[in-house]
Amino acid sequence: MLSTLLLPLFLLFPALTTAVPGFVPYKELTCSEPIDIYADGEPIPDNKLKIDHAITEWDSHAGGHYYDNLTFPEAAISGDDNGDAGTQFVYWGVEQPDPGCQFIMMKDTRNGWQIVSKMPGTEILRVAQEGCYYTPLTAHDGLITSYCCGQGDCSIAEVEIQAETPKDAISGESPACTVKSTAASPTIEDGQQIAITRPQTCEAAPACTHSIQLSTTVTTAVAHFNSYTWTSEVGTEVSFESGVDFLGAEEKMGSTFSSSLAQSWMDETGRTVTVGNISAATEGNRQMPGTVAFYSFVPHYECWKADLDCGKDSNGNEVILERISFCQPRLSSTGEADGLFRMVYISG
Repeated sequence: MLSTLLLPLFLLFPALTTAVPGFVPYKELTCSEPIDIYADGEPIPDNKLKIDHAITEWDSHAGGHYYDNLTFPEAAISGDDNGDAGTQFVYWGVEQPDPGCQFIMMKDTRNGWQIVSKMPGTEILRVAQEGCYYTPLTAHDGLITSYCCGQGDCSIAEVEIQAETPKDAISGESPACTVKSTAASPTIEDGQQIAITRPQTCEAAPACTHSIQLSTTVTTAVAHFNSYTWTSEVGTEVSFESGVDFLGAEEKMGSTFSSSLAQSWMDETGRTVTVGNISAATEGNRQMPGTVAFYSFVPHYECWKADLDCGKDSNGNEVILERISFCQPRLSSTGEADGLFRMVYISG
């Protein structure tokens, strides 16, 4: 794949580069007044958050470089009485990424993330060009730096582009699957970050706002990280690709193999497809002048893992689908989707 070939030059040829790239904090938009940064009260070496792990390094580095309990004593603090009161104004000087690569900054939410989302945190900055970029932070935030290269890997981080649904195919009647075992208690997971406004350039002071105009819902999801292909005893060919399938409205039930699995789990547990709305009347947080950004939402899910028995294949072997996750969006008392809103700043 192209994405596996486009590795940054500092990894391919470390002797040719003087330093690992990173995010360097500054006090203002021109990135001319550097400020100090501390993690757990200790100065960060070279005052730089290193960008040295890829978004796809899930097993070795959990998708990025983690920095806990960050403070910026010299950063200006908003004194406004609105929702961003106490926000620190931090700007980041970033060098030019290699061709086809992007640098990423995320906030660490402490929730699980490897079931519904492939992002280890909520994205707040993603750049493909050198420059000086703003992020709103609060004292003691945890940040994660990462990078991606190539269309395949960067599609994980490009949250303003809707992800493709994993493909499944059935040549005939769907095999009847039953729940063999299921977890008694769910884990709390971050869902896929969703762009709920289009990117816009903010030019007018003091700030710009985003009105949510895109109709967005979050729904029950089936997540599976193994692909399966088999022929059933009656000759039905089944292909089940790894990924996350969001079931949506009830009419989708039964139209895909994922929905058939979900129906088996719901029959066993008594649950139903859940749909949560993101209010179209919600006013987005303020965007700083001189920036390009879009507003996003990270839904929270409750996820149960289960093993399913799907009968036997054409050779008489049992077909067991292991550790399939069934995830329900958490809802507020008003029926709105529960989660976090985030402004995502980009290089345009």
